[in-house]
Amino acid sequence: MSGSTVPAYVDTRKVFQQDAKISGNVALDRLPRFRDLLADEQADIQIDLDFVLNSAGRKLISGHLRAEVDVQCQRCLEAVRITLDDEVRLALVRDEAEAGRLEEDLDPWLSEDYKLDLAQLVEEQLILCMPIVSYHADASCQNALGYQIPAEPVDTEPEGEVAENPFAVLEKLKKKD
Repeated sequence: MSGSTVPAYVDTRKVFQQDAKISGNVALDRLPRFRDLLADEQADIQIDLDFVLNSAGRKLISGHLRAEVDVQCQRCLEAVRITLDDEVRLALVRDEAEAGRLEEDLDPWLSEDYKLDLAQLVEEQLILCMPIVSYHADASCQNALGYQIPAEPVDTEPEGEVAENPFAVLEKLKKKD
C-alpha cells in the first residue's frame, strides 16, 4: 500500500472503465463517525481498492483496508491499540431492487449518481469490522484494577444445605385442590 492520500471521490463512469486501482492513506478527519469510536485522534488507515467491470457488466469494488487505531479497553477504560483488517468485496448498485439480485458473496454499495465518496465507503467498512468489545490481551488491566481470579470455583451454597425449590408453594396449592 502506498503512502499517498486517496482522492475525496471518484467518478464511477471512469474508474470502472479504466480498471482503476487506488491505494493510499485516508485522513481520520474525513471519517467523523469512525473517529467518534476511537480513544484518540491518531490512526493509520491504509486502503488498496480495485475497481473492475466484470463480464456481466457489474461494477465491483474489491480490495483491502487496514487501520491501526486506539480504542477504549472495556476493562480498564485506558487506550488499547488494535488492528482492523478487512477484505472489501462490494458491488455498486443504483437501488435496493438491484441489491437484492446480487450474488451472496457480494455486499451492495448504493450510489445513485456518478460521484463515489471514497471516505464514506472506507468509513462504513471500518465501522463494520470494529470488534464489539476491545480489551488488553494481557492481564495488565486486570492486575491494575485488582481483579482476582479464584483458583477454584466459588460455591455460594453452604455445604449440606439444599436450596428450596421456588415452585414448592405452587405444589402445596395444587395438593389442596
